[in-house]
Amino acid sequence: MGGDLVRMLPQDNAPVVIRNIQADPRALSPEFLRKNGLVSCIRDPLTASDQVLGVLSFFTKEEHDLTGQETEFLTTLAGQAAIAIQNSQLYERTKRQAQELTKVMAAMDQANRVKDEFLSVMSHELRTPLNVVMGFTGMIKDGLLGEVNGEQQRALGKVVTHSDDLLKMITEILQVTSLEAHAVGVEVQEVSLSSFLDDLKSNYEFPVKKELSFSWDYSSELPTMRTDGEKLKHILQNLINNAVKFTERGQVMISARYNPKAKAVEFKVADTGIGIQKELLPTIFEMFRQGDSSETRSYGGVGIGLYIVRKFTDLLGGTIDAVSEPGKGSIFTVTIPC
Repeated sequence: MGGDLVRMLPQDNAPVVIRNIQADPRALSPEFLRKNGLVSCIRDPLTASDQVLGVLSFFTKEEHDLTGQETEFLTTLAGQAAIAIQNSQLYERTKRQAQELTKVMAAMDQANRVKDEFLSVMSHELRTPLNVVMGFTGMIKDGLLGEVNGEQQRALGKVVTHSDDLLKMITEILQVTSLEAHAVGVEVQEVSLSSFLDDLKSNYEFPVKKELSFSWDYSSELPTMRTDGEKLKHILQNLINNAVKFTERGQVMISARYNPKAKAVEFKVADTGIGIQKELLPTIFEMFRQGDSSETRSYGGVGIGLYIVRKFTDLLGGTIDAVSEPGKGSIFTVTIPC
């Protein structure tokens, strides 16, 4: 354990309640505490698997004797945060291991099975503490456990947003492991395309924090087709969400056309975003691939969304194609037989 942690916690690493932190010799930054008017404090160790990862400190701006219920709640929150941190570290190691495994995928079928099982187990284990952290954070943000000021609201909002992003990545990993294990089937049903697209459109009738507009182009006379509606919805939602993510201003255009000669429906999702370099287009549907890693890091994600889209398209007997020009946008075309 580092010197600062040894100084902040007792030898048994138990929580510490300090009535006046400004006068306490264990304070790391007494000037900062006085400047911001921070008085009483509880320090909870972030402990996971008998390892102290850090310290989570809660402050008040007046002398305050914490009740047993308050101390128990804050200690529980610190414990769940420690589990989430440790699992996030495990997730990052898992992702790096998975990326290494994909390099030898063709010649290592057994390694693939081990990887898929490992990712599946890890994904399930990550979801539980993450959901707890999101639940507690949401309660605090909503003021259910006491008044929260504007700055704290913004900070908690960031925690909720990034936790939600992590949960989505974990869900994608679960989908990939199911696909790799050939455990995903197709549930064919009759899908009224006009109603289907009306419903999809309603999910995007909200303002986004960008100079961005949506354009929908499809006929109310589109036929009813027999396909897996949930997988088709996932395909289009993923493409639309990607278009929104990589487009700061301009348009996201969604269209659908029935081709009677081919007896197929052609869906297009086009945007005016950052685009994709020509030499990278052939690889964007591969697992753990993104466009230009040096550019898209700021957009987040692990690079498996388009892989799932291609796999679902294959399951529906369709095809997917992409054309793009850097700086001008991209067009994804999905063709699904009726």
